[in-house]
Amino acid sequence: MNIPWHLLVLLAGQADGWKLDTLHRPGRESLRGLVVRQGADAIEFKQVVRKPGSPTLVFALSFKPSEVSGLDLIDDADRAELTRKLEKLENDRRLLFAHLRRVEKGAIAEDLPGLTSASWPGDPTGATMARVYAGGRFRLVTTVGAELAQLVALQLEQVFAAYAQLLPPRVPDAKPVTILLARSPAEYAALAKGRGAGGLLNPAFYDPATNTVACGSDLDDLEKRIDMLREHHAAEFARIQKGEKDLRAAYMNKPPADLMAVFQEARAKLKGVVERNEATVRTARRLLLERLNHEACHAYLANEVFPVAKGGLPRWLDEGLAQVFEGALVEAGELRAERPDPQRLARFRQAIQSGELPPLAELLRADAKSFLVHHFERKEDSDRAYLVAWGLAYWLLFERQALAGPVLDRALEARVQGADPVAFFEALAGKPLPEAEKQWREGMKALRSSGGR
Repeated sequence: MNIPWHLLVLLAGQADGWKLDTLHRPGRESLRGLVVRQGADAIEFKQVVRKPGSPTLVFALSFKPSEVSGLDLIDDADRAELTRKLEKLENDRRLLFAHLRRVEKGAIAEDLPGLTSASWPGDPTGATMARVYAGGRFRLVTTVGAELAQLVALQLEQVFAAYAQLLPPRVPDAKPVTILLARSPAEYAALAKGRGAGGLLNPAFYDPATNTVACGSDLDDLEKRIDMLREHHAAEFARIQKGEKDLRAAYMNKPPADLMAVFQEARAKLKGVVERNEATVRTARRLLLERLNHEACHAYLANEVFPVAKGGLPRWLDEGLAQVFEGALVEAGELRAERPDPQRLARFRQAIQSGELPPLAELLRADAKSFLVHHFERKEDSDRAYLVAWGLAYWLLFERQALAGPVLDRALEARVQGADPVAFFEALAGKPLPEAEKQWREGMKALRSSGGR
């Protein structure tokens, strides 16, 4: 029943479990990666750079034999596995980037998940139609456009596979979770009301009773507005270019600098507007995918690893892990979450310094109501509960290594037998609550945004 938490290898300074060749250079820094070919004329090498919180970088290099002082090579099995990971990394990126270009152009990709249609569950009249994608672990039902629906389906396929790699399923024949993605806040509000969550201010939620994720987003409309602006801005750039051309013609290709500066300033100003618009879309897209990753984590844990019928995870741990993993990089089928969220970490430190963090025992006994928001006056309390849950889950996972194998299993078994929430935490931390809470606060204060100290 032990859980192989593969992420824990990060704590030992390993390269996320990736075994790499080492290429030594005389008088220069050694490089790590994959030796592709050793020949009399050249050594072909793929350098692999993996920094916490940053995408994996791969550089194709070639060295003369005289430029290499030695090679430390991994065995054949590890070499085959590394080759597979690099190929999957390249293929996944090619697929994602190609689709993002299609999303921006409004074209449906034939080589990506296919969509069918069905009635939208949020409309009791049955008049509203939705797009449907049937994955292995989920069924996506959404009213967003086909391009965005495909992007979401692609992301969910990757993140569910990564969750399964990180936390192998324990429940055979688990039913796929239904993910309902509404195209507007109003449509999401109607959907939530129809499922007994009316007035909920959370932008998404997972209902274990029906095994359903509900989520809302106005990204579809935002991208359509940005598309219109792209056309407008393209026309503006063309107008500026024509103005410059006419100005040069009028002055025999030697226009006054002050007149040319007018066009240069206009181009720079327009370029800034375009960049801000594109950044707005990227941010909205990232937030939507993180939101779905978060709820998918809840669903996967409840369905396939820690079933609610058998006690499930405590709410604080469930919400904490979902936050740790929501913004993680998914690469080559693996989840990389070693780098703490810098914004959350900054807020956490500020809360410690200002004395705003509640006693840990309060969070440990918190139920679902502490994390759900129906009124704005409770949002601050909910945000604080989420922040503390994130900090505690990160500390237990990476700092204490307390969620590995039999430690968590024994704590969960004790919980099923009726153990007090504080006793559950003490079993994980391996020490009394006051001592553990002190170490937790000090550890998080010393934590850097890179994940080190």
